[in-house]
Amino acid sequence: MKNLVCCLVISAFLFACTKEVKSPIEGAWQMVYGQWQTVPAVFPTQVNGGQIKMFSKEHFTFVGQFKLDTMAQNNFGSGTYKFQGNQVEELVVYSSDPGSISQTFRVLIEFRNDTLIQKYPADENWRLPEKFDVEKYIRLK
Repeated sequence: MKNLVCCLVISAFLFACTKEVKSPIEGAWQMVYGQWQTVPAVFPTQVNGGQIKMFSKEHFTFVGQFKLDTMAQNNFGSGTYKFQGNQVEELVVYSSDPGSISQTFRVLIEFRNDTLIQKYPADENWRLPEKFDVEKYIRLK
């Protein structure tokens, strides 16, 4: 009987100590580079400011502010996402850009150590156009 109790205690302890395996995308990321087709400048060399993007198990959010010349723009939003392989589908629920609300964005991603590289917008077949946006983030500790 003592052996059974010991086994149960040890099993319960091991089960309680096991850590849930997180997806590599989960966590907080700080933007270190951005080049967009709609902005004739590159972050951070010509565009000042910054942005943080966070992924939880099923949700994402981003917040930042960018300054180009005398114009400043607040940039924020959040929604849900699906992640598989190198593909992320983001459904925007809230955004500082009203035109992106309820839109789904297909993003191709790549991980290089603590760096997340996003390329978008991919089409329904996950192909990028000839000219596309690129954002690079580093993982925040």
